[in-house]
Amino acid sequence: MRVTAADVPLAEALALYEAVGWTAYTREPDRLARSLAGSHLVLTARDDDGTLLGLARTISDGESICYLQDILVRPDAQRRGVGRSLVQEIQRRYSHCMFVALSTDAEDTPDAGKSHPFYRSLGFRPHGALGLAAFGYRP
Repeated sequence: MRVTAADVPLAEALALYEAVGWTAYTREPDRLARSLAGSHLVLTARDDDGTLLGLARTISDGESICYLQDILVRPDAQRRGVGRSLVQEIQRRYSHCMFVALSTDAEDTPDAGKSHPFYRSLGFRPHGALGLAAFGYRP
């Protein structure tokens, strides 16, 4: 498996987002294309044959904050270290930043049982545990 910064063809990105059921992205392909283009960094994980296994993207000022916007791994490639490799590479590249943040499903949602332990194993803590509060607004 190789993890590299890369531009991802839209069709390939759509297939990956569809594979994990992130339909909010796949319903509006042009918005996904703009999101990928506007990212600070897009990392991909690929098999030796070039198959896209996973993707992570950040939004950042490159100095004080890095927001891990998306981290996704094809279902048939999960539990093989793909997601861990992507997140660790982001942690390495943004180690100089004051804060690396991400948001994920709430504690009482089905996916939280998989994602929360995974993020905790990589050193992430709920914002409240860091003396911070998270706020959001959806227009």
